[in-house]
Amino acid sequence: MTAAIRTQAISGVGAEGRPYYTYTMRQQPQPGEQPHRNHGLFSDHYLNVSLPDRPDWRALADEAGGAMEEVARILAAYTPSANEAQVEEEVVRPVLRALGHEGIFEVQPALATPGGTKRPDYVFYRDAASLAANKNRTLDDERLRGSAFAVGDAKYWDRPLDVALKGKRRDSLTNNPSFQISFYMRHAGTEWGILTNGRLWRLYHRDTAHRLDRFYEVDLPALIEGGDTEAFLYFFAFFRRPAFDEGALGVAEILRASDDYARGVGDSLKAQVYEALRHIAQGFLDYPENGLTSGPESLQEIYDNSLILLYRMLFVLYAEARELLPVRGNETYHDSYSLYAIKHDAAEGRGLLPTSATVWPRLKQLFRIINNGSPPLSVATFNGGLFDPARHPFLEQNTVGDAHLQEAIDQLSRVDGQFVDYRDLSERHLGTIYEGLLEYHLEAMDEPNAADAAEPGWAVALLNDSGERK
Repeated sequence: MTAAIRTQAISGVGAEGRPYYTYTMRQQPQPGEQPHRNHGLFSDHYLNVSLPDRPDWRALADEAGGAMEEVARILAAYTPSANEAQVEEEVVRPVLRALGHEGIFEVQPALATPGGTKRPDYVFYRDAASLAANKNRTLDDERLRGSAFAVGDAKYWDRPLDVALKGKRRDSLTNNPSFQISFYMRHAGTEWGILTNGRLWRLYHRDTAHRLDRFYEVDLPALIEGGDTEAFLYFFAFFRRPAFDEGALGVAEILRASDDYARGVGDSLKAQVYEALRHIAQGFLDYPENGLTSGPESLQEIYDNSLILLYRMLFVLYAEARELLPVRGNETYHDSYSLYAIKHDAAEGRGLLPTSATVWPRLKQLFRIINNGSPPLSVATFNGGLFDPARHPFLEQNTVGDAHLQEAIDQLSRVDGQFVDYRDLSERHLGTIYEGLLEYHLEAMDEPNAADAAEPGWAVALLNDSGERK
């Protein structure tokens, strides 16, 4: 059955009549291959590659081993039930104590909100003195400032954390746990929020909690059953009491470091996108059967359609990274049709002739699959118009030769020889890259200068409205 994917496409006309597309993409939760399910809160590459290489991360494994044994005993003694109070008493609070939160969290404190007094399940304080000072008081963001680092909420075992339950009032605060934790964080003013149903443990940050789909999550029983201390670190390091202090392995510092990494990759990628666009345009010009010229009107048409092709590829790279396209869920799609396969082939096989066209048919086939959908390949229909052949006849009638197309794909796929994880890039970041491209246009290089001499084979350059060359 084709996976349910929600897409929204807003199309319009930008600078000089060029079309633009904005896609918002959402997916149903899918099992990952990592010991965590990071949903856009941190950089995946930083979590999966950078953190394990750090000596202080590896050193933490010794401390995590003892906590893992204690948590294993807690879970072994618990019989799952739909009794929320029992889950809290037999799982949540014992696990919190095993993580070092003993004596510094308050249970169901009163929290002042515009809708009246509400009671989150937990407020986590930095020390016992802060807890004592606020005990039995009605709390607000001013009173909690500097003394509490998180609010928490617990649900019955395995209760869905992202959906409203049938039969519940839609305006009920408690109906959607992700909204509820966001609401508590907003009015408590805490930097972090912890949400759990006993099995799943989630971490939210105040800057993105309102999005509801931005969080870090682990499946605690799965980590225990795996028996791998290094995997358990992805729970222990993020939820233990010292994780909320300043320090190299504090969650705030991990968030800053992962943001810095993603920003650096994004900035490098942005520069390469311009080069990719130029390769695409030159590829259209070089392919003899297209019969295209370098006159102003022809170059405008080439540029407009090069933008469309570029954004199609950015869309697919992003969608495959976030499992909106089944690069992991469907072996046939992965091996025979995906841009994942094409980009790896491009990285290994660059240098083909500009007059050959073996890559272009593969891309066009992928675009048709995305536009029409394919139940056998587990591909839903993306019908916003970006991949519609009827709306982009130029791309149906013309070809980009292999040499420049492979270079363009590689520029979009790798930074410093490493493949870019598009999960670390937001839709907004991709939109900003696209908007920057709209400030440029193609011009023919009639009289090559010294810089052009180092670029044999180029007939076009990217210039902005001020005549500055990119």
